[in-house]
Amino acid sequence: MTAAPGPASDSDRGGAGGTLHAPRPSMSATLADGRRISWAEYGSVTGAPLVLLHGTPGSRLQFGFLHRPAVAAGVRLVTPERPGYGCSDPVPGGVTFRGYADDLRQLLDHLGLRSITLGGASGGAGFAVAAASAHPERVTRLILVSPGLPAPRSALRGMAAPVRAMLFLAGHAPMLAARLIGAQLTADLDSPVARWARRRMPADDRRFFEDPDWRARFTADLREALRQGPGAAVDDLGQSHRTPGGMDLGRLTVDTVLVHGSADVNAPIGIARFVAAQLPHALLLELPGAGHLSTAARSDLILSRVAPEPDPAGV
Repeated sequence: MTAAPGPASDSDRGGAGGTLHAPRPSMSATLADGRRISWAEYGSVTGAPLVLLHGTPGSRLQFGFLHRPAVAAGVRLVTPERPGYGCSDPVPGGVTFRGYADDLRQLLDHLGLRSITLGGASGGAGFAVAAASAHPERVTRLILVSPGLPAPRSALRGMAAPVRAMLFLAGHAPMLAARLIGAQLTADLDSPVARWARRRMPADDRRFFEDPDWRARFTADLREALRQGPGAAVDDLGQSHRTPGGMDLGRLTVDTVLVHGSADVNAPIGIARFVAAQLPHALLLELPGAGHLSTAARSDLILSRVAPEPDPAGV
């Protein structure tokens, strides 16, 4: 695997001896099959590693807001892009849970990370579960944030109608789903329709959309996510209508933490409860009244659960 690191600014310094802790938002390397995988790095360059998989759609920029909290927490945050998002090359035939698990293994080898905490947010959760199941020796702990995982219909009660519709279209009318996702790039977030939609969000999520700084980050992440078009997002969403090869909860043996808001209408709390019930070693942290976005923003809960880096001398 060959690397092509992007530039890093020198605006953030911290730690002993003025160690550089600058975001590195544009990193890339070449996988064994010749595809490029891209990622960003945030937080402490010497910290305990957390590889956090973005939602759907999403990019390596999605968790840039965690940079300073990660520096303070002593966490090295790595945020890779799945095939077809941002600067990561698409994979012929579309991404699969099992296939992406091997992409992540190669990335860990490239970065010299023997074991990590692996996180998955929203649509990234299934890929995190698959990777932890396939390579449990590399994953010390699994953190699932507002996970959007394949689950029984009973676990999906409370899901917003537009989300249900998009999942259905991704599985049965992918071209229409692609047009609708692509249209988000030019959507006016202050239009009457957008304001109407926000009024139906959980209060916590609505506050995010009303915050100019958050909206700017959301827009930047969405534009980067859809740089190559909406195909990767449609493929992600379509996973819910396929046999989830590689995402077998029965094979999951690693320590697992789920963080989920009780008011989530994108990925209802029933999903997290279903997953926790399948895993006797799982810890479910339910956040009363929290929505989909507000849960993902809880840097304190996410970063505090990162497993310490193993002591090489103790191996």
